[in-house]
Order: sequence, then C-alpha cells, then structure tokens
Amino acid sequence: MSQQDPPPAQSTADAVRAVATAVAASEFRQAAELADSSLSFGLIHPALYNARALWAERQGRDEEALQEFQRARALAPKDPHILNAVGLCLTRLYRLDEALDAFDEAIRIDPAYSATHQRKGVVLGMAGRPAAAETAHRRAISLQPGNVEALASVASIAARNGDARPAETYATRALAIDPRNATAHAALALVEISRGEFALAEQRLRPLLDGPQLLGHGRAVVLGLLGDALDGLGRYPEAFAVYGAANAELRKLHAPRFRGRTGMLEMVEKLIAYFDGVAGEAWNAVPHGEPVDQPARLHVFLLGFYRSGTTLLEQVLESHPDIATLEERDFLAEPAEHYLTSPEGLDRLSMLDEKAVAILRTTYWQRVRDHRVATEGKVFVDKHPLNTVKLPLIRKLFPQAKILFALRDPRDVVLSCFRRHFEINATMYEFLTLDGTARLYDRVMSFAETCRGMFPLELFEHRYEDMIADFDGRIRAVCEFLVVPYSETMQEFAGTAHNLDIRSPSAQQVRRGLYSEGLNQWRRYQAELASALPLLEPWVKRFGYAPG
Repeated sequence: MSQQDPPPAQSTADAVRAVATAVAASEFRQAAELADSSLSFGLIHPALYNARALWAERQGRDEEALQEFQRARALAPKDPHILNAVGLCLTRLYRLDEALDAFDEAIRIDPAYSATHQRKGVVLGMAGRPAAAETAHRRAISLQPGNVEALASVASIAARNGDARPAETYATRALAIDPRNATAHAALALVEISRGEFALAEQRLRPLLDGPQLLGHGRAVVLGLLGDALDGLGRYPEAFAVYGAANAELRKLHAPRFRGRTGMLEMVEKLIAYFDGVAGEAWNAVPHGEPVDQPARLHVFLLGFYRSGTTLLEQVLESHPDIATLEERDFLAEPAEHYLTSPEGLDRLSMLDEKAVAILRTTYWQRVRDHRVATEGKVFVDKHPLNTVKLPLIRKLFPQAKILFALRDPRDVVLSCFRRHFEINATMYEFLTLDGTARLYDRVMSFAETCRGMFPLELFEHRYEDMIADFDGRIRAVCEFLVVPYSETMQEFAGTAHNLDIRSPSAQQVRRGLYSEGLNQWRRYQAELASALPLLEPWVKRFGYAPG
C-alpha cells in the first residue's frame, strides 16, 4: 500500500471498474491498492481478490497469490479463468495433483477453452506423463490451431521421443506464429543434436539466451541443450560450464521449495547412522509368507542409482512375455515417510507384526493393480533406482523378493546425473551441483553395502557395461536369476519401448537400442570431475572398474 491510499469507491461496481481499468493497463500495483482500499471498506467481489493475487504473483509471492485466488474462487466457484489462475499458481508451487484438479474442474465448466488444456498438458509433462501431456496439448490445438505453446509442446514431446518429422512439423507451425518461441527452437535443436548437427543446434540456441526474456526452467532447458551441442563438438570444458549454468538456473528456481526441508542426502546420512548402531537380529526376524492375493509368481525390485542403466534393463525385461514391469511409481512412499524418516519410525518398522505387514503389502499390491499392470502369474519387476534407500522396508514387507542391483561406472553415473535431470524433486535437487551428486552417490552406495551386510538379500549385480558388450550372455544370466527362460523377444526391446510412456530421461536413448557411446564418457570431463573423483574412487574399485 502507498502512504496515501486511494479513496474508497462509492459502490462495488465502481470498485470493480477501477480495478479492471488498472489491470488492463498492467498497473498491477495500483490495482492491488485499489482492491485493498475497497475491501477495507467492506466491499466484496472476486475481482478485488484477483487484483491482489496478480500483484503478489508478479512479485514472486506465489503462496500469497494462491490464497487470494482461492478467496476469489470461493466467491465465483464456476469461473474457469479463476480456476486457471489457481492452477497456474499451484503449478509454480509444484503442487501438481492440486493443479491438475483445478484445470480439470475448469475444463468441466468450459471444455472449449484451449488454454486450460495446454496448461494441463504442462503439468502432466512436469509429472512425468508425456503421453497424457501430448493428448492434452493436441486437444488444445484442436480447439485453437494457433495455440503456440501447445504446438511447441507437441514438438518437444515428439523430439524427446526421437520422432523427428512430427517434431519439425509442429515446431515450424509454432515458429510461424512466434518466431522466437523457445520451446519450439529447443525441439528443433534436439532433433539437430540427434542427427549430429551440433553446429546448427548451437547457432539456433545461442540467440535465445541473449537478453532477459528467457528465465527459469526454459532457460535451463536451452542451456542444457547447448551443453549437449558443445559436447558433440568436442568442446568439453565449455560444455561442462554450460551444464553448470543450467543447474544454477534450476537451483535458483527451486531453492524455495527445499529450503528448510530434510534433503535426500541428509535422510540417507541418518539411515546410515541408525543402522551403524543396531543389531541385525530384530531386523532379520521378518514375518514370513506373502499375502494370498499377490498376483505375481515372483516379486523383484530393480534398484541401484539413477543413470545406471535401470531404464534400459527394465525395457529389456518388459519385452519378455513372462515378465511385467512398472517404471518409477513409488508405491512405498507413504510407509517410507512413516517408518524411515526417524529413529522412532525405524524402531517401529523393526518390530512390525504380521497383521501390520499384511496391511502394507495389500495396499502395495492394490496400487499395482490400480495401474493396470498385468502381473498375474508373471515375474513382476518394480523399477525405482533410489528405492535402494528403502531396502529395510522392502526386507520387512517382502522378504522373499529378489533384488536386481544395477551398476555402471560411478564416474559416468555422476557425470550423467549432473548433466541430465527429470523434473526436480528432493533427489534431483542434489544433482544440481557436482559435489551434491557425488556425495549422494557415495552415501546411497554406502547404505546399500550396510543393508547387504545386515540382511540376507537374494541380490544380483547387473553391470550396464557387460550388457553392452554381451547382450545375450548378460540377459541370459538375468533370466536365470529371475527363473524365466531366455526369450528372443528381449532383443526387440527398442521397438517395444517406442510404444510405451517411459518416465525416465533415458527414454530417447533406450529407444535407440544398444549403443556404446555412453561408455567412459567421464574421461572427456576428467579435469572438470576432479573434485568428485576421490569420493568415487572406492566405488570404482569396489565394483571392478578400471582406475583413472
């Protein structure tokens, strides 16, 4: 508020008219001041709360803006524009399920408004659901063929799927309307990089970074692609610096979300400290027997660390007629939050009785069924790399489950995690610095070693490099561990993967099939990785990789 408040309007209609005039002129502070004054005199209207929200929004105060939009929504619950504003605010706050609810309600009220479908598509993409995101964007285009952001988003999804022709078609349509649309240019750059046209990609991307217009996530995406172009050109120190700049953008954007919260690194440190001080007897006194309604004949957890080849292995296994897989759906999140985040919870977990275990198992399998995974009579593989930190929970609930533990050269893993990100969560946030990535890898592997020493796990180590060198031999060994016959259909995994909605950032690489370019990439960046290498060296030795 200014020191001299504007005079109160004589009526609600006058107040709304004055506020609307200020908003139309982009005088958002003035609109908020008018709204404050009118509300202080007892006038009530959704436009007044909306004006206050718009001013808070432009100052980056999203929590406050959301409260004001919600007040406006309470007065006008069927206004799709207010619902859209609520959804956008929730999106920026990464409250994605609530954002989807707001957009779905807006679509129910006004199904013909293209922008709502496009915004829903953005949220679905952020949630790692690219196929559903594409459906929403295509619906937006059907309602408004000139919806630039929807056109560009379809191009981006196609490019990340390795579908060059539709990516170029939709990006070209978007750029005909908005020649500087960053999403469309990024899609074309991704196509150019996939073709080895690295110089063209660099020429396309650099102008987008000039000036202050491109900020936040969009700037980070463009920087990441520029890093890939520079990598392709062999300019490795420059590429590494650009990857770092992309991560710095993301850290700045997401820092408010994680400030004051227990991070993944801190959680793993606490788990290690706890298990360093307990005996194994209570933990190994597990209730036996699977629930009678378990549909799978064998239950397997595919664990390890991100960027260790878990997506590739999962897609190979999915191609087997007797194996069903589920990719990165964390059905153990709630019990993990309850039992793994404090010493008291861990104590309770160690002493769970059969009844409590049965309830948790039944909930898990029901969630698997809800995702329509055909597990009946099959080997079921639950793939989530960082469920490695949930090994005590897995051991308690599923003592008969087998563990596939994916390995890759730790130096390549850390480099890849630093360069490649899924949508940022508590784990991915650690990957935004090289030191954070290396420390998290070290701690997760240390915890895995602790669990392997404490629990009698039936565990098979699967090395990514071995599968690249001898696909049939290595996959036959995996099949033997899973008690299924080897199937030649597993050689066709790339074609299978092309038709699936893969959540991992490895999706495009998996759809290429087997290739050796991912081996020993760390050597190109050995100087840039120097600070992380001493922390990784024990794991290089432990897993049998060649020293630097």
